[in-house]
Amino acid sequence: MARLLRDIDYLRLIRDDVVTQIIESNQQIKLDVEQAAQAEMMSYLAQRYLVNQVFADTKTFDISATYKGKQLVEFTAVAYDATATYSTDDFVLQGGKIYKSIAGNVPHAFVLNEWTYICEDKDLFYIHLPYDEYDTMIEYNAGDKVYYNNYEYTCLIKNKNIPVINTLFWSKGAAYTVTGVYPDDSTKWTKGDNRNQQIVMYLLDITLYHLHSRINPRNIPDLRKERYDGNNPSQNGGAVAWLKRVASGDLTADLPQIVAQQGMSIRYGSSAPKQTNTY
Repeated sequence: MARLLRDIDYLRLIRDDVVTQIIESNQQIKLDVEQAAQAEMMSYLAQRYLVNQVFADTKTFDISATYKGKQLVEFTAVAYDATATYSTDDFVLQGGKIYKSIAGNVPHAFVLNEWTYICEDKDLFYIHLPYDEYDTMIEYNAGDKVYYNNYEYTCLIKNKNIPVINTLFWSKGAAYTVTGVYPDDSTKWTKGDNRNQQIVMYLLDITLYHLHSRINPRNIPDLRKERYDGNNPSQNGGAVAWLKRVASGDLTADLPQIVAQQGMSIRYGSSAPKQTNTY
């Protein structure tokens, strides 16, 4: 399963040394509990949202990899080597910052004016979309282009709320991917964190609750219980209450929604069968 969280995210809610103590310096424990927490959230959201996009993996940028729309990466580079020869547009890491070579250089100590500053080490970048995402509330005219679930579509006949998979009204989807482009290319990449921050926060809350539960289920800090389910048997607070309200349709989250097939609707609530989305 993909990993949405980054280690640095935990600092929003808890000190790093406390996390280390809770997981007994075993990083795998944290990763395993994260995955369980992620699966817990997905079980609530999968009826209405494209959960494989919501919980997409946050990977380290790789120039040989192929990326889909909105995919998020950390950008890093190899440390500057005073014995190496560099070519124009090479990237290096120096003093916690990433630089791009202006015109290359022969081996010598790092000289700042030979390089262009790009970003801090492990800054986040994501692939921006070629067109706006499909919206059931918008009326589209012939020739309009939209993006949905990793594909581009062109409107063939004026319509509103006609699913993009309907080939009478929309062209056959064309996959949208980007490869061989570094994150400093603003024609394809945007600097920033495009994860839904509410999802990130609730995922942290659920993970920390279960990490504490692993140590002693009867001695979980009240703060963690409050943030998980309101610290009461009816679970009418915290992350769990929010997930239940979203699953039932009482709330609409700012997440990529499943577009129902024509003549069908997305069913909410526990009585509806959960959907597994792949793309």
